[in-house]
Amino acid sequence: MTKYYLLGFVLNLMLLQSCSKNELIEIEEQNNLSISVSDNTQTEFENELFDLINAHRISIGLNELVFESTSYYYANEHTDFMIANGSLSHENFSARAEQIAAKTGAKDISENVAKDYNSPQEALSAWLNSSKHRINLEGNYTHSALSVKPNNLGELYFTQIFIR
Repeated sequence: MTKYYLLGFVLNLMLLQSCSKNELIEIEEQNNLSISVSDNTQTEFENELFDLINAHRISIGLNELVFESTSYYYANEHTDFMIANGSLSHENFSARAEQIAAKTGAKDISENVAKDYNSPQEALSAWLNSSKHRINLEGNYTHSALSVKPNNLGELYFTQIFIR
């Protein structure tokens, strides 16, 4: 049974994406793991980007993503981690995905990260112009949350988590 679980896990690996103006980092890793919606504590910037992403999804016939608070908590935690380390990463994604799945029942979880975009539209445009980021933005997900925070130099770091 463990063999089959491991095989299923490996077969369900999905692309994780990260992006900055200066560098694209592509990491392939995904947990097949899942959904509970609670209170929305997003910032105005995050809400605007979330709305732009949903407008894009609707414009191509996809469902709107619903804000998911557990994912927001972990997105914020990961954004803080990237800021503390001064670089983009998907480090600890498996643990993050397992925790989200355990708390929400999610079956699929993916993540985009980015850095150095100064407006929601600029960040969305960059993600849409990257085929691998677009996969997550236009993926078969039902819920999402994103965290956008500045470091001490005012450079913005982004983490968006997608689940279904």
